[in-house]
Amino acid sequence: MVDPRLLRNMHFFADLNDEELEVVAKIMHKEEFKRGQTIFTETEDGESLYLIRKGEVKACKIAPDGELFTLMVMKDGDIFGEMSFLDGRPRSATVVALSDLEVFMMERKDFEKIVDTHPWIVYKLLKNIVYTIHAIVRGMNTRYMDMLNYMWGRKRGY
Repeated sequence: MVDPRLLRNMHFFADLNDEELEVVAKIMHKEEFKRGQTIFTETEDGESLYLIRKGEVKACKIAPDGELFTLMVMKDGDIFGEMSFLDGRPRSATVVALSDLEVFMMERKDFEKIVDTHPWIVYKLLKNIVYTIHAIVRGMNTRYMDMLNYMWGRKRGY
């Protein structure tokens, strides 16, 4: 269990009231990782959602030569692991700590236990996860269009 007062200051939980934070705090626990430590690897099974309290991580894809290609960097208040948390499929990326790291972690099985008893909390948390995924997709779309514009402009001799 995590102290609910620690969750109060995190943007991800901003729309939860004190009673709702108490419920969520009971299904979360704290984990710590050292700089350079791998939290999980691409294709690994996992159903945990991580919320960064302190530190930074990078999400990476493994290149054919085994090198890690960084997709994005996440910092205090960001979440990761949300895709496997929601769909139960293997991890889509490798996540590595860029600094000493403190995270709050929620297991899918524990989250599912509150679906019947606290559906409004589940709704609020899922809404925040969807907002996070939406922001990631929007950022990817912007980078993709920038890349296309760069390539198209270059081919046209601009």
